[in-house]
Amino acid sequence: MLVDSLLSQVLIALGGGAAAELLHWYALSRKPGEAEKYKVHPIYWITTAGMVVLGGLMPILYLEGAASALLCFHLGAATPVIVQKLIANVPEAAARQGPGEPTLRRFFRW
Repeated sequence: MLVDSLLSQVLIALGGGAAAELLHWYALSRKPGEAEKYKVHPIYWITTAGMVVLGGLMPILYLEGAASALLCFHLGAATPVIVQKLIANVPEAAARQGPGEPTLRRFFRW
């Protein structure tokens, strides 16, 4: 299906970004006690919303004119995953031992 309006492309990409973030939260929920650590802190919900919005912006940067709905969804879904993997794999200056407090770096490791 071809989508020619920018608004439609952005909405479909937002759906892709939301799907990626739902998968992220699902993966966190599969680890005992992980989701509970993050769901009580607003910073993680703000980060989740930011990732969805970032995915929704990709058609504005990448596309010109009509594009397939699948491509728009893919742009929206791939962006949060790529950003999360980049952040999760940045080396830490000093490694912490033990479970400790939840951090954004740990939030992105799924």
